[in-house]
Amino acid sequence: MKLFLFVPIAALSLVMVSCGDRSPDTPEAAEDKDTGFIIEVVDSIGIEMGDSLYVFGAITDVEILEDGTIMVLDGSYANIRMFSPEGRHLSTISKRGEGPGELSHPKSLFNWNDGTIGVIDPNSGGVHRFSEDGQWLGLELAVSHNIPADPIVMSDSEFVCHKARFDMDGETVNEIATIGLFPVSLTPRISYWEKTEAWDPGNMGNLTLELFLTNYWTADPATGRVFVCPFNEDQYSIQCFNGDGSLTGTITREHTPVPKTAEEIQEEKDFIVFTLGGNSENNHGFNYDCDPWPNHLPVTGLYMGPRGNLWARRGGADIPTFDIWDENLEHAGTASIPSMEGSGANWRMTFGPDFIVTWNENPENFQKLYILKVQ
Repeated sequence: MKLFLFVPIAALSLVMVSCGDRSPDTPEAAEDKDTGFIIEVVDSIGIEMGDSLYVFGAITDVEILEDGTIMVLDGSYANIRMFSPEGRHLSTISKRGEGPGELSHPKSLFNWNDGTIGVIDPNSGGVHRFSEDGQWLGLELAVSHNIPADPIVMSDSEFVCHKARFDMDGETVNEIATIGLFPVSLTPRISYWEKTEAWDPGNMGNLTLELFLTNYWTADPATGRVFVCPFNEDQYSIQCFNGDGSLTGTITREHTPVPKTAEEIQEEKDFIVFTLGGNSENNHGFNYDCDPWPNHLPVTGLYMGPRGNLWARRGGADIPTFDIWDENLEHAGTASIPSMEGSGANWRMTFGPDFIVTWNENPENFQKLYILKVQ
């Protein structure tokens, strides 16, 4: 879950500049019709063939340092590439291998904001820490499975993430999903939300859907607040927590269910089976089939703005649409991204001090980063 920016101004338009040949998946516009602001696509990073420094295999995460340096984690090339805000390659950190500081299948970045960065790679031991100039500083947290998912750094030694664990209750094995604050450990110091289900290898697809893929959250490092939207098929409900774990309020909104098409349901089933069944040769007794819910969930994403505004993405909207909630949990407007019509679910975004980076996880041609600026 990445930060989403809320910067209102007077006008409504978006201009494409300095972006070269536009591919079919290029985001052309992002506009907030209620509050009004301009976002311009000012550049792009990524080519299909040529200089390997600019060819991406599988972008798994992006972070932006305080000085504007863009960090790109590539799961295929198993490295971190650093780019200037203008898109110029600066350096490459790590490579695929089995030696100290080398990576195998990296998943997420930690932007520690103290001159170091972290990378989760369960296949190479866990959480690695590097200096920004590429020096490997060691493995600081050993973890090979049930890894911290989508960490948001809250301080130089703590992060909020989604994590799974297994506990025994008599003869029953329970699978527990937690959204909590972790002090660079596998045990949360604070749990904001938790859900327990009996582990059932014959029902792995449905368990994964409900425990891990349909609970949304984000966090605000400036205030310590954490926002969680647990799975709920029919009710729009976002829980708001203080940093100490106390519930401060719940955001609710009227919701009219939006049915999924048969094609959408089948795509969801296929995604679960494909994702979970990658190692099925080692798990012959596991059933990865699932029964997705017939309606789109009311909320399908939470993002934090630097001014303390919460953005909640509405489920079922063909054009990505967001409700904006202010620091008092009052509705402050809506925003939409019309250029992502029909494909918005594939786009991810990361926000820095004065620009945005976005990329498509499933483009029609090749992966590319787009740099957008708020004017």
